[in-house]
Amino acid sequence: MPSPRRLTARPSGPFAVVGSLVLAVLLGSGLLLGAGALLTPAGATGERCDSDTSVSSQARQAQAVFSGTVVSSSAERRSGGQRGVELTHQVAVDLVYKGTSRVTEVEVEVVTTRSSGGCDLGRLQDEESYVFFVSADPETEGRFVAAGDSGTATRDAALVRDIEEIFPNPSPPVAAEPPAAQFERLDLAEPTPLPRALAPGAAMVLVGGLGLVLARRLARR
Repeated sequence: MPSPRRLTARPSGPFAVVGSLVLAVLLGSGLLLGAGALLTPAGATGERCDSDTSVSSQARQAQAVFSGTVVSSSAERRSGGQRGVELTHQVAVDLVYKGTSRVTEVEVEVVTTRSSGGCDLGRLQDEESYVFFVSADPETEGRFVAAGDSGTATRDAALVRDIEEIFPNPSPPVAAEPPAAQFERLDLAEPTPLPRALAPGAAMVLVGGLGLVLARRLARR
């Protein structure tokens, strides 16, 4: 005699339909958020990665702090076997808060990185204004590096207020003055007295005159 089939109760009615729709929406949102987290590089919008570090600490660690607008950017693979991309941004400098002896051009290069791990700034947005906390490139003048945890972020009223509390007198970039010309003093010999300078010429004139007289006398004979 065959065993009776086990019947499973299935939810029915309007509440079951609404519950299924809510569950589907929640699952879809979770998948979208997960995909977005994977596709968006860390710090790609230029936000500060380490919010626990105070602005004063970041300003103290930076070799230069200035505000400016990104004019353009370019990307290339990192060298030396390092993974990720190195991005070079042309930045029009507005105000220099720290490092006036380093930031002496109205346009400088700021380098950031983008990789699969870690905290990187990534590509900064063109035509967007930022406050840059940077270290100087020791090999190239006018080139700076902004790390992901440097404090570099979009310029807003709160960040500017914090910076101006630390550096209340910012100034536009000023070109470094060229080195002053240096003149080397030459040791000149004392001038020769006039009689001594004229003596050789006078002797030649005297010898020439005697020779002319002697020649005339010989000619008369």
